[in-house]
Amino acid sequence: MGPYQELRMLTLQGICGKSPATASAFLAHERPEYLEAEASRSLDLGLLEVAKSTDSPLPLLCLRCRLSHPLEAWLKATFNAHHERHGIELKAMASYALDDEGALTIRRSKESTADFTYSVISSLPKGPTSPFSAEILRSFDPALCGLPHWARLKIQSNNELKAYLKQHGLLLISDWALLRNSSPRRVQEACQAHLRSSATIESLIALHSGFMPLYDLAKQEFMALTGKSSGWQPGLEFLQQLDPAQEPFNTKERLLAIAKAIRQLLTGSANQSLDQSLEAGYEPVTPSSAGSDGPEPAALKVLIDAALERAMDNLLPAVMQKEAIKFSKDEGRKLAFELYGQGLSQRDIAQQLKHEQPWVSKLLDEKRRSTEIAIAAAIELKRQPEFISCGKSVEAAERLVNALRNHLVEPELEGDIPPLRRWVQQYINQL
Repeated sequence: MGPYQELRMLTLQGICGKSPATASAFLAHERPEYLEAEASRSLDLGLLEVAKSTDSPLPLLCLRCRLSHPLEAWLKATFNAHHERHGIELKAMASYALDDEGALTIRRSKESTADFTYSVISSLPKGPTSPFSAEILRSFDPALCGLPHWARLKIQSNNELKAYLKQHGLLLISDWALLRNSSPRRVQEACQAHLRSSATIESLIALHSGFMPLYDLAKQEFMALTGKSSGWQPGLEFLQQLDPAQEPFNTKERLLAIAKAIRQLLTGSANQSLDQSLEAGYEPVTPSSAGSDGPEPAALKVLIDAALERAMDNLLPAVMQKEAIKFSKDEGRKLAFELYGQGLSQRDIAQQLKHEQPWVSKLLDEKRRSTEIAIAAAIELKRQPEFISCGKSVEAAERLVNALRNHLVEPELEGDIPPLRRWVQQYINQL
């Protein structure tokens, strides 16, 4: 079975293959040369052009089959490299990437669905999209890279997967990207807590501050020369320019030591990069990481918390009322929400209920619900003078929504219960 006819997907039994008859019939009639051919860039682009020019969902279905194979390969390679040390589970990882069941329709909103075509996914609102294959295909630009590479880049930068791996002490980001996307405050906290060095904290912060602008320039030159967004490493000239008074080797070692300390601060363990030659994007911004310019972080946090609370109060009661109707028929569903409200991970909830983790993930639907709440809160916040800049571009609005969603589902401090879980806990306690 060719890669354009077999969809790799997560089932209760694990990752399995599905062969949609409609995909095979389409290829046999329209593109018979694809049936036995090896996947290639030219074939990918040929199908993409057909998908863009037709209202049929079938060309896109073939591409969804195609990209599921590199996603599976990346998941298995990552799992094999790190599961013994970090305790990650392949099924849990796959739930974020291989959630495409091959349906020919896609949900546009709570009330409506549409054919799973290129024009439809291109018109969906920005933000997380389900299934994940829709997000890959609608954002794919052939001028940047091939489809398999784009699929790997997208899953490596998936916030939900990064949060899952972070819970297990693994960060999907290279040391150099981690340094670039860490604030001076984070560097100071990390060095004070986890770095044993003869260098002063002030000198390490100064080294990090000098690294960031040089990194940006070096990455631009690297991308212009290679056409790649990942794989950059600091060379001798870079290190000498960064700190002329030090031996380049010593400068590199100090940078790596800072990165290691940041990893310890963020995960509680001295984990290494998932792949030192690959960058998985930037570390998500959180509402509490505002800089020293502009409004005080405490004032911003009051506005953010109030907007999120109002959004949850408006959206969640109807959702939970529908769920509560099912509690009497299946007590496990209520217990799942109770454990979720107490702060247990989906993995631990699944173990306690003796269910597979995908069942828990589908029941809680945290990704979709947190996104809806974040969008509602962002709409309110953009009316505030402190957040008016977030409405000036699509990118700024997306960053605000992502930050709000992260704030909803991730604790600010170790041991805290995130706002979304806390709201669910309060609701369950009132039943």
